[in-house]
Amino acid sequence: MHFLATCVAALASFTAVIAAPNFKRAGSITAPFSGTSITSGGSIPFSYADSNWCHEGYTPITIWLSEAAPTGLNATGDLPDGTYLEYYGRYLINNFGLPVLQPLPPTSLTIPDISSFSAGSTLFLSVVEEAQPGTCPGGVSQPAQYEFTSVSLSVA
Repeated sequence: MHFLATCVAALASFTAVIAAPNFKRAGSITAPFSGTSITSGGSIPFSYADSNWCHEGYTPITIWLSEAAPTGLNATGDLPDGTYLEYYGRYLINNFGLPVLQPLPPTSLTIPDISSFSAGSTLFLSVVEEAQPGTCPGGVSQPAQYEFTSVSLSVA
């Protein structure tokens, strides 16, 4: 009886770990670093490592600059109108050694006019990563999925 109780307890804890994974699906902004100093018209390096959580051949991303850290997205996976200062565009990251398709993510971004912000103000660079509809394993009719990540930037 003690053996059976031990097996049931072990199985229950194993199931809890599988049922409630603790991980972030979004990739990460590897450049610029959080706290990078920015000025109007200045250029900052940009690099993003996608997580490709649905194992797609290509990962679509969009890049944004905003005054506040994003807390949500609209139905199409974009930052809601009025919540961002600059939309840098939509790009594709190739995975698994597939041929590169255009447009490629840029290696640098130009900061728009931020002269209305005082020195020391914090702005946020964000990337939204998308999983295309029906591409995640087991989700033939699954809608598109979106995850976002941000880094803070400091106005010089």
